[in-house]
Amino acid sequence: MAGTNMNTRREPTEVTGWTGWIAFASFVMMLSGALSLLTGFFAVIRNNWTMWNNNGAPFGTTYWWGWWTMIVGVVVIAIGAALMRGSMFARTVAVFVAGGSLISQFLSLNVAPFWSLTIIAIDVVVIWAVMMHGRELRDA
Repeated sequence: MAGTNMNTRREPTEVTGWTGWIAFASFVMMLSGALSLLTGFFAVIRNNWTMWNNNGAPFGTTYWWGWWTMIVGVVVIAIGAALMRGSMFARTVAVFVAGGSLISQFLSLNVAPFWSLTIIAIDVVVIWAVMMHGRELRDA
């Protein structure tokens, strides 16, 4: 171990054109959170707004499903905004929050299937972008 120096600076990783994916992921997370917040608000103020099965809400009624969706929306917005900074903490939490949002929307398929499938697709893209290209935003 005589030849290794622990205090040497590592060269930053090369920034590629994929850096835009992280900016896109953070923007889409904030947009997804805002839209989830909006649909949750609609479910709270008018609990019969869905055209499918209102009795199949994961939390008993669409009223409580709306509150849950609003909470998830606020968390997703906050982490999406923090992801713009490119910190390792924000990237790690973003993967878990997007995964939680994905699971939450999967449970909500019975209430709003088209909306849930759209958010699931967005969450998959966010997880992929953060996992594959998260380090590049910090280096940009």
